[in-house]
Amino acid sequence: MTNNFENNLKQIIPLPKHLKNILIPIGNINSEFQLIGKIVCGCGSEKFTIELVGDDSNYQKDNVIKVAEIDENYFLIIKAKCNSCNKENLIFDDDYHGWNGFVCGENFRHLPRPDTAYWCCNKCQNTNHSMIIRIESHGQDDFIEETEEGDFDMEDWVEAFSWITIKVICNSCGETNNEWISYETM
Repeated sequence: MTNNFENNLKQIIPLPKHLKNILIPIGNINSEFQLIGKIVCGCGSEKFTIELVGDDSNYQKDNVIKVAEIDENYFLIIKAKCNSCNKENLIFDDDYHGWNGFVCGENFRHLPRPDTAYWCCNKCQNTNHSMIIRIESHGQDDFIEETEEGDFDMEDWVEAFSWITIKVICNSCGETNNEWISYETM
């Protein structure tokens, strides 16, 4: 369970709304420009089955998931289903999150979301993983400069982050990929 320090930290460091209840900041370099945190379910578990829509065809070579082309549209969607309580959490959808999704994504939000696939550890094929997220941003001033006045609430600048990196750790064998997802959202 989260403690008072973690709750206070979550209030100080700007978190995207969709991650506010599940991303616990870690480390000492968190600011409006970079945030690192671990995914923790509301039940307190850090163990998830990861579901995704992404291109893993070159994963053996590159060790990174890329955007998938499906029916002439492009998708990158990451979900984490808690292995303790089965709650599903949306971690990232490139049509809704980050700069392109939040600021420019209205043209793609009408598309039906493709079915997700389970992510299995490359080494042991287990589906039980933990996740660390790094979000990078150009900051609130850049958001204000780059958007039209009245188009967005200024407190929503944190939704328009510029980069997301997801580190996955297999809870079975310990296999770790520091940049399983490394995606520029601009």
